[in-house]
Order: sequence, then C-alpha cells, then structure tokens
Amino acid sequence: MAEQVAQAGQAAAQPVAELIWGQVQLRITDVWTVRGLAIGAFYLANRALTMLAVRRAVERRDPDNPDQPADPQVGLEAEVDSLLVPVYFYSQLGYQYFTSILNGPFLKACLQTELEKVGYKEPIDVSVEKWELPNLPEGGAGLLMGMMGEERVLGWLAELPEKVSTAAGDSGIPEDVSSVAGVSTVASWEDVEEEARPSQAKRARLQQQPPAQVTPTSQQAELQEGPLKRLRARLLQHKDSPTAQTWLKAFSCLERGAAMLTSGGYQEGEVVEHLLEGFVLMEVVAPNAVNTFLYHQSGLQLDRPKLNQLTSTQLQANPDSSPCLLIQALQLPNGHSRQQAINQVIGVVLQHGETDPMYKHLAYIYCALGDTIWETTRQPAPALSAYASALMHKSDHLRPLFYTAWCSRNVSVPQAIRQFHHYIHTAPTDHLWVPMAHYYLVTLYGRQDPSVHRDRILHHYNMAQQTDRNRLPGFAPVPSVVTDPARRVYEQVMAQPH
Repeated sequence: MAEQVAQAGQAAAQPVAELIWGQVQLRITDVWTVRGLAIGAFYLANRALTMLAVRRAVERRDPDNPDQPADPQVGLEAEVDSLLVPVYFYSQLGYQYFTSILNGPFLKACLQTELEKVGYKEPIDVSVEKWELPNLPEGGAGLLMGMMGEERVLGWLAELPEKVSTAAGDSGIPEDVSSVAGVSTVASWEDVEEEARPSQAKRARLQQQPPAQVTPTSQQAELQEGPLKRLRARLLQHKDSPTAQTWLKAFSCLERGAAMLTSGGYQEGEVVEHLLEGFVLMEVVAPNAVNTFLYHQSGLQLDRPKLNQLTSTQLQANPDSSPCLLIQALQLPNGHSRQQAINQVIGVVLQHGETDPMYKHLAYIYCALGDTIWETTRQPAPALSAYASALMHKSDHLRPLFYTAWCSRNVSVPQAIRQFHHYIHTAPTDHLWVPMAHYYLVTLYGRQDPSVHRDRILHHYNMAQQTDRNRLPGFAPVPSVVTDPARRVYEQVMAQPH
C-alpha cells in the first residue's frame, strides 16, 4: 500500500485544454448502493488512489510518442455524485480506443481490478454521459474508423492483456469462426464413429489378444462404458499427448454429468457444472459444437427436455445460478440474444466474485462472448476487447491467444504475426489450432515481402504440413480456404531464384 500511495502522490498531467478534441463523463456506481454513495465516500477518503486506479484502467499512451499526453486522458478530479470522472480525447484515435474498450466488457472488469488493488472491493457498474464530440451524434457509437486508425486501435487492444497482467474481408469464414478453426469438436462425427469402429477381422484379432496389455490405472479406466467411449478409445492411442489428456479428462466430465442426469442421483448444480467443465477443457464455445456434444447420437445423447427442466427448476430456486444461465446461453444460436445472455452470466459472476462456481471459468466465458460478438457483428475491435478480458483472467488461455491473432490479421499484419507466434510458443505442438497458425504465418509473411521472409515462409509451411499430418484423431484438417493462400505463397517463393 505504501508503494501505491507513493505512485498516487505523483502529480498527474494537467489536461491541455487547447488540444482537447472531445470529452465524455465516465460514471462509476455501486451495484448495491443507491446513487453510488459508497464509491463516492471511498473517493473522498482516497482521492489520489482512486484516480490512480481509474487512470490505469482508462488511459493509453502512444508507445511511439511516450512524451505526449495520454490519449484518452483522465481528469485530475471527479465529481462525488456516485463517481463522475472526466475523460479527454486529444484525437479521434483516442476516442476510438476508448469506445472500443467501452463497448466490450474489458473496461468494467479492468476498473474493478484496479479499484480492488487500492482497497475498494465492492462490485461496480460503468456508464458514460455528456459526450462532447466534433460533428458526431451523441454517443458517437456509429463512427466508422479509417484503416490507419483501426489498425492502431486493434494493435493497442491486442496489447491489453500484457498491460493488465502486469498491473471480415477475405477471412474465408463460411458461417462459424469456430468451425473454420477446427473447434467444432471433430472433423465429422459420422467419420469418427466409423473410424473408431473396428472391422470384423480386426475385432477377431482383438478378441484373441490377452487383456494384460491394458493397464488398469489408465486405459482400462478410460475405456469404461459411456456415450463417448469410441472417441476416448481413439485418443488413448495418443495418451502421452497433452491435448489428448485434456480431452480425455473433458470426456470424463461430460459423461459424469450425463450419467447424473440419467440416474437422478445428483445434488443441485452438479450435472450442469460437470458438463460445463468438459466444455471448458475442450475450449468448445460454438453453439453447433455445444449442441452436438449434448444431444447428438454420437455425443452424450442427452434428453433435451430433461436438461431444460433441470436448469429451469434450479433457476426458479436461484435466478442467479451462473452454471444454469451459462449452459442455457451456450445453446442459443449466434446473435444478439446469445451475446446478451453471456453478458448476463458475466455480470452475475463478477457480482458474486470468487464465491461463484463459474468465477474460475471467466476466461472461457469471455471467449464465448468474443466468438459471439464476431459472429454477430463481424467487427474485430469489440471481439478483441472480449478476448483481452479473457486473457486478463487467464493469460495463457489458448483460445483467446489464437483469436487475438486471428482477428488482427486483416488489419495489422505485424501485430497478427506477433500474436500467432505467441500462441504457437504457448500451445502444445498437437493443439488443434497449431497447424492453422503456421499456415496463417506463411500467408502473413507473404503479404509483407516474400523474398525477405523466404526462410520463415519455408519453415512455417513445413511445420504447418507436419503438424496437420500429425493432428490427433477426430480433429478436423485445416480447410482449403486457409491452406490454399499459404500454398500459393510457398510456390511463389520456391519459384524464385535463391
């Protein structure tokens, strides 16, 4: 706390009135207190610390111009009517950055985190009012960013996880960003089922083999009866793989929840929490993948009305049951209703804090929000904001690492390259998106100067092919919409004299 007081004691920069491009009032209120009296009282007793927390959450300095004022910049004082904080923009770029973090969940979560660091631990709400912008309607939310502005804003947003941890174009997406990335559970459920089913001759050979080859502590346990037995059997061939181990654990969670629902022997919340634990481990968030696992004949084959009745009954008893709210939200089709439902879950979890059973899965929930935002709006900035919030809660979460790069690639090539490298270095080599990340790097280097990046292009193309060949059974191969552009870059490089 002494260090915080010393930091807060350092004078903040006085806003430069003649350079102000626009401004807005940021209102911070308490969730449970009328008119935010508690946050106002805390501010009066801790002015410097409170403003330090707000500055950390809101302000952004241009790394290329560190001597320039922050843009946006927080005023020196707040009004004690709840907490009304002036935010100044010195350029349209600062305004674009602020609206990007405002439209997603990042700003509220970051403010909550920074206020907790200085001693204020009550849940908060965040809103804005009194926009003063040149030639823009009140709120200004419909402003279209120019390419250079969007590129820099997205670059800043992609850096947000690092800041917090220390303090659609030619995208080729048919319908679902998740399905292209290979996360729609498996390449084809029918193909997996067929491949997992041994032939008659193979069954005869297996019957002749002694069972001593199966160890009772690993394979025998994993091959117990269950709706996902065939999928487990295939992954057991790769039981030393970190990704296979994770998915095997996920299958066990899913089957445990399914068995409880069928037998009826469970306590409140157990069924849904086991099902969600399985989805979290697999990083599955797309509605088609969730519903396939829950109800498809090759999945858990759950009784949909029975699961719906269970969640409805539990929500009647506890309307803030975050597991039930989340399992309902995940099954909704992509669109604004799904986005609102997931935001409701996030709000409930943040209000409950660490006591909520879904608090430990906030990174996963923000990923579901990011995917839904992209599918609904095709706007990378608000999706990136959700992924930044995910990484704030779990800095090595592989899904937001990958999609931070994915969302940036048609806007900022250097930023996308850096993020894909970060994902590859963090993920196990057999993680389902590693081949795709290598293919994207080939394409991105090709969009720069293929002759300069020849060695990198050859390396990543070879790694893409190798990791794609070695993918785990059931994982979809990288689609041609991704491999074809990379192959053309590779062929172009190989045709050049060296």
